[in-house]
Amino acid sequence: MHQDKTDTLALLREKIRQMEAPPPVSAQRLPTGFAAIDTHLGGGLARGCVHEVFSSGRDSLYGSRSAAFVAHVLARTTGPVIWASEDYPDLSAPGIRQSGLNPGRLLCVTTRKGGLEALCEDVLNERGVCALVADIRTPLSLTQSRRLVLAAERSQVNGFLLCRTAGARSDPPASASMTRWRIGGSPSPLRTDLPSLSPVAGPERWSVELTRYRGGANATWIITPTRHEQTYSLPVAPVLADRTASEATGYDRTHRTSTLRA
Repeated sequence: MHQDKTDTLALLREKIRQMEAPPPVSAQRLPTGFAAIDTHLGGGLARGCVHEVFSSGRDSLYGSRSAAFVAHVLARTTGPVIWASEDYPDLSAPGIRQSGLNPGRLLCVTTRKGGLEALCEDVLNERGVCALVADIRTPLSLTQSRRLVLAAERSQVNGFLLCRTAGARSDPPASASMTRWRIGGSPSPLRTDLPSLSPVAGPERWSVELTRYRGGANATWIITPTRHEQTYSLPVAPVLADRTASEATGYDRTHRTSTLRA
Protein backbone atom coordinates (compact mmCIF):
# COMPACT_ATOMS: atom_id res chain seq x y z
CA MET A 1 0.00 0.00 0.00
CA HIS A 2 2.82 2.40 0.89
CA GLN A 3 4.54 1.74 -2.46
CA ASP A 4 1.31 2.34 -4.39
CA LYS A 5 0.83 5.65 -2.62
CA THR A 6 4.44 6.68 -3.25
CA ASP A 7 4.19 5.83 -6.95
CA THR A 8 0.98 7.81 -7.36
CA LEU A 9 2.43 10.87 -5.63
CA ALA A 10 5.51 10.65 -7.85
CA LEU A 11 3.30 10.66 -10.94
CA LEU A 12 1.37 13.64 -9.63
CA ARG A 13 4.60 15.56 -8.97
CA GLU A 14 5.79 14.90 -12.51
CA LYS A 15 2.52 16.11 -14.04
CA ILE A 16 2.59 19.20 -11.83
CA ARG A 17 6.18 19.91 -12.90
CA GLN A 18 5.16 19.69 -16.56
CA MET A 19 2.18 22.01 -16.08
CA GLU A 20 3.75 24.51 -13.73
CA ALA A 21 4.43 28.01 -15.02
CA PRO A 22 7.09 30.29 -13.51
CA PRO A 23 5.70 31.27 -10.11
CA PRO A 24 4.35 34.83 -9.93
CA VAL A 25 5.06 37.16 -7.07
CA SER A 26 2.98 35.77 -4.23
CA ALA A 27 0.06 37.81 -2.98
CA GLN A 28 -1.62 37.61 0.38
CA ARG A 29 -5.14 37.52 -1.05
CA LEU A 30 -7.03 35.44 -3.59
CA PRO A 31 -9.74 37.60 -5.25
CA THR A 32 -13.12 35.96 -5.69
CA GLY A 33 -14.07 38.17 -8.63
CA PHE A 34 -17.09 39.58 -6.78
CA ALA A 35 -16.36 43.16 -5.70
CA ALA A 36 -18.59 43.26 -2.63
CA ILE A 37 -17.19 39.99 -1.29
CA ASP A 38 -13.58 40.98 -1.95
CA THR A 39 -14.09 44.31 -0.18
CA HIS A 40 -15.48 42.54 2.88
CA LEU A 41 -12.52 40.13 2.89
CA GLY A 42 -9.92 42.88 2.51
CA GLY A 43 -9.04 41.96 -1.06
CA GLY A 44 -10.08 38.33 -1.28
CA LEU A 45 -9.61 34.96 0.38
CA ALA A 46 -6.46 34.41 2.40
CA ARG A 47 -3.90 32.35 0.48
CA GLY A 48 -2.31 29.24 1.92
CA CYS A 49 -5.42 28.47 3.96
CA VAL A 50 -8.31 26.02 3.96
CA HIS A 51 -11.79 27.23 3.02
CA GLU A 52 -14.99 25.18 3.40
CA VAL A 53 -17.81 25.62 0.88
CA PHE A 54 -21.17 24.04 1.71
CA SER A 55 -24.12 23.60 -0.63
CA SER A 56 -27.63 24.55 0.41
CA GLY A 57 -31.21 24.19 -0.76
CA ARG A 58 -31.84 22.16 -3.89
CA ASP A 59 -28.13 22.23 -4.67
CA SER A 60 -27.32 20.11 -1.61
CA LEU A 61 -27.30 16.85 -3.58
CA TYR A 62 -25.06 17.85 -6.48
CA GLY A 63 -23.09 20.84 -5.18
CA SER A 64 -22.94 22.47 -8.61
CA ARG A 65 -23.03 26.07 -7.38
CA SER A 66 -20.40 25.56 -4.69
CA ALA A 67 -18.12 23.91 -7.26
CA ALA A 68 -18.73 26.75 -9.72
CA PHE A 69 -17.98 29.33 -7.01
CA VAL A 70 -14.59 27.73 -6.29
CA ALA A 71 -13.82 27.42 -10.01
CA HIS A 72 -14.69 31.10 -10.43
CA VAL A 73 -12.15 31.97 -7.73
CA LEU A 74 -9.43 29.71 -9.16
CA ALA A 75 -9.90 31.17 -12.64
CA ARG A 76 -7.87 34.13 -11.37
CA THR A 77 -4.87 32.01 -10.43
CA THR A 78 -2.17 30.04 -12.24
CA GLY A 79 -0.75 26.57 -11.73
CA PRO A 80 -2.13 23.04 -11.29
CA VAL A 81 -5.42 22.40 -9.49
CA ILE A 82 -5.91 18.97 -7.92
CA TRP A 83 -9.61 17.96 -7.79
CA ALA A 84 -10.01 15.00 -5.42
CA SER A 85 -12.94 12.79 -4.47
CA GLU A 86 -13.82 9.26 -3.41
CA ASP A 87 -16.19 8.89 -6.36
CA TYR A 88 -15.65 9.37 -10.06
CA PRO A 89 -15.91 13.17 -10.41
CA ASP A 90 -19.25 14.26 -11.89
CA LEU A 91 -17.84 17.24 -13.76
CA SER A 92 -18.69 18.81 -17.13
CA ALA A 93 -16.83 20.86 -19.73
CA PRO A 94 -19.49 23.59 -20.07
CA GLY A 95 -19.32 24.27 -16.35
CA ILE A 96 -15.58 24.80 -16.27
CA ARG A 97 -15.63 27.04 -19.32
CA GLN A 98 -18.48 29.14 -17.97
CA SER A 99 -16.60 29.63 -14.69
CA GLY A 100 -13.50 30.84 -16.55
CA LEU A 101 -11.15 28.11 -15.26
CA ASN A 102 -8.73 26.71 -17.84
CA PRO A 103 -9.56 22.98 -18.09
CA GLY A 104 -5.93 22.16 -18.87
CA ARG A 105 -5.01 23.01 -15.28
CA LEU A 106 -7.10 20.24 -13.71
CA LEU A 107 -5.75 16.96 -12.38
CA CYS A 108 -8.60 14.79 -11.08
CA VAL A 109 -7.83 12.10 -8.51
CA THR A 110 -10.13 9.46 -7.04
CA THR A 111 -9.29 7.49 -3.91
CA ARG A 112 -10.53 4.38 -2.22
CA LYS A 113 -13.24 4.87 0.39
CA GLY A 114 -11.74 6.37 3.52
CA GLY A 115 -8.58 7.57 1.77
CA LEU A 116 -9.58 11.12 0.86
CA GLU A 117 -8.32 12.85 4.01
CA ALA A 118 -4.84 11.34 3.65
CA LEU A 119 -4.71 12.35 -0.01
CA CYS A 120 -5.76 15.91 0.85
CA GLU A 121 -2.98 16.23 3.40
CA ASP A 122 -0.41 14.88 0.94
CA VAL A 123 -1.48 17.30 -1.80
CA LEU A 124 -1.55 20.27 0.58
CA ASN A 125 2.04 19.48 1.52
CA GLU A 126 3.15 19.69 -2.14
CA ARG A 127 4.74 23.00 -3.08
CA GLY A 128 4.03 23.97 -6.68
CA VAL A 129 0.34 23.10 -6.54
CA CYS A 130 -1.99 26.08 -6.86
CA ALA A 131 -4.95 24.55 -5.08
CA LEU A 132 -6.61 21.41 -3.79
CA VAL A 133 -10.36 21.04 -4.25
CA ALA A 134 -11.76 18.09 -2.28
CA ASP A 135 -15.32 16.86 -2.78
CA ILE A 136 -16.18 15.50 0.66
CA ARG A 137 -19.54 14.07 1.68
CA THR A 138 -19.10 14.37 5.46
CA PRO A 139 -17.67 17.50 7.15
CA LEU A 140 -14.27 16.92 8.74
CA SER A 141 -13.76 16.99 12.48
CA LEU A 142 -11.83 19.79 14.17
CA THR A 143 -8.74 17.58 14.44
CA GLN A 144 -8.92 16.51 10.79
CA SER A 145 -9.36 20.07 9.55
CA ARG A 146 -6.47 21.29 11.71
CA ARG A 147 -4.12 18.80 10.03
CA LEU A 148 -5.09 20.15 6.61
CA VAL A 149 -4.73 23.76 7.77
CA LEU A 150 -1.21 23.12 9.05
CA ALA A 151 -0.24 21.47 5.75
CA ALA A 152 -1.63 24.39 3.72
CA GLU A 153 0.20 26.92 5.88
CA ARG A 154 3.50 25.11 5.37
CA SER A 155 3.24 24.90 1.59
CA GLN A 156 1.03 27.95 0.91
CA VAL A 157 -1.27 25.76 -1.21
CA ASN A 158 -4.90 26.90 -1.30
CA GLY A 159 -7.34 24.31 0.05
CA PHE A 160 -11.07 24.16 -0.74
CA LEU A 161 -13.37 21.57 0.83
CA LEU A 162 -16.65 21.14 -1.06
CA CYS A 163 -19.23 19.80 1.38
CA ARG A 164 -22.50 18.50 0.00
CA THR A 165 -24.99 18.77 2.83
CA ALA A 166 -27.68 16.37 1.59
CA GLY A 167 -28.28 13.90 4.39
CA ALA A 168 -25.87 15.69 6.72
CA ARG A 169 -26.80 17.52 9.87
CA SER A 170 -27.61 21.19 9.43
CA ASP A 171 -25.04 22.38 11.96
CA PRO A 172 -21.53 21.29 10.83
CA PRO A 173 -18.88 20.55 13.47
CA ALA A 174 -16.30 23.10 14.57
CA SER A 175 -13.48 23.59 12.10
CA ALA A 176 -10.01 25.13 11.90
CA SER A 177 -10.68 26.49 8.40
CA MET A 178 -10.17 30.18 7.64
CA THR A 179 -13.64 30.62 6.15
CA ARG A 180 -16.84 28.64 5.80
CA TRP A 181 -19.35 29.40 3.05
CA ARG A 182 -22.86 28.27 2.16
CA ILE A 183 -23.81 28.61 -1.50
CA GLY A 184 -27.31 28.15 -2.90
CA GLY A 185 -29.73 29.50 -5.45
CA SER A 186 -31.69 32.73 -5.13
CA PRO A 187 -34.88 33.73 -7.01
CA SER A 188 -34.15 35.58 -10.23
CA PRO A 189 -36.09 38.79 -10.91
CA LEU A 190 -38.73 38.54 -13.61
CA ARG A 191 -38.40 40.56 -16.78
CA THR A 192 -40.72 41.03 -19.73
CA ASP A 193 -40.04 39.10 -22.90
CA LEU A 194 -40.74 41.72 -25.59
CA PRO A 195 -41.95 39.43 -28.41
CA SER A 196 -44.51 37.65 -26.22
CA LEU A 197 -44.91 40.28 -23.48
CA SER A 198 -44.74 37.40 -21.01
CA PRO A 199 -42.68 37.48 -17.80
CA VAL A 200 -39.52 35.37 -17.94
CA ALA A 201 -36.84 34.69 -15.36
CA GLY A 202 -33.77 36.91 -15.40
CA PRO A 203 -30.13 35.80 -15.05
CA GLU A 204 -29.23 33.13 -12.51
CA ARG A 205 -28.49 34.43 -9.02
CA TRP A 206 -26.72 32.85 -6.05
CA SER A 207 -27.11 33.30 -2.33
CA VAL A 208 -23.58 33.45 -0.90
CA GLU A 209 -23.40 33.26 2.88
CA LEU A 210 -20.15 33.62 4.82
CA THR A 211 -20.93 31.71 8.02
CA ARG A 212 -17.43 31.67 9.48
CA TYR A 213 -14.58 34.12 9.00
CA ARG A 214 -11.68 33.77 11.38
CA GLY A 215 -10.90 37.29 12.53
CA GLY A 216 -13.78 38.88 10.61
CA ALA A 217 -17.55 39.28 10.45
CA ASN A 218 -20.06 37.00 8.78
CA ALA A 219 -22.10 38.36 5.87
CA THR A 220 -24.54 37.41 3.10
CA TRP A 221 -24.69 38.48 -0.55
CA ILE A 222 -26.95 37.90 -3.54
CA ILE A 223 -24.73 37.76 -6.62
CA THR A 224 -25.07 37.15 -10.34
CA PRO A 225 -22.30 34.80 -11.52
CA THR A 226 -20.27 35.73 -14.57
CA ARG A 227 -20.58 33.35 -17.51
CA HIS A 228 -17.41 33.04 -19.58
CA GLU A 229 -17.58 31.89 -23.19
CA GLN A 230 -13.82 31.50 -23.73
CA THR A 231 -12.79 28.10 -25.08
CA TYR A 232 -9.48 26.29 -24.79
CA SER A 233 -7.77 23.96 -27.22
CA LEU A 234 -5.64 21.74 -25.04
CA PRO A 235 -4.74 18.05 -25.20
CA VAL A 236 -6.12 15.77 -22.52
CA ALA A 237 -3.37 14.04 -20.59
CA PRO A 238 -3.24 10.24 -20.51
CA VAL A 239 -4.26 8.31 -17.44
CA LEU A 240 -1.60 8.58 -14.76
CA ALA A 241 -2.47 5.42 -12.90
CA ASP A 242 -5.02 2.75 -13.76
CA ARG A 243 -4.89 -0.35 -11.61
CA THR A 244 -7.38 -3.16 -11.13
CA ALA A 245 -9.53 -3.33 -8.01
CA SER A 246 -7.20 -5.92 -6.48
CA GLU A 247 -4.23 -3.60 -6.98
CA ALA A 248 -5.92 -0.42 -5.83
CA THR A 249 -5.14 -0.33 -2.13
CA GLY A 250 -4.45 3.38 -1.91
CA TYR A 251 -5.49 5.74 -4.67
CA ASP A 252 -7.71 4.01 -7.23
CA ARG A 253 -7.38 6.20 -10.29
CA THR A 254 -5.55 9.37 -11.21
CA HIS A 255 -6.40 11.14 -14.40
CA ARG A 256 -6.43 14.59 -15.85
CA THR A 257 -9.71 15.88 -17.19
CA SER A 258 -11.15 18.94 -18.81
CA THR A 259 -14.50 18.93 -17.09
CA LEU A 260 -16.22 20.59 -14.19
CA ARG A 261 -19.50 19.99 -12.48
CA ALA A 262 -22.26 21.68 -14.45
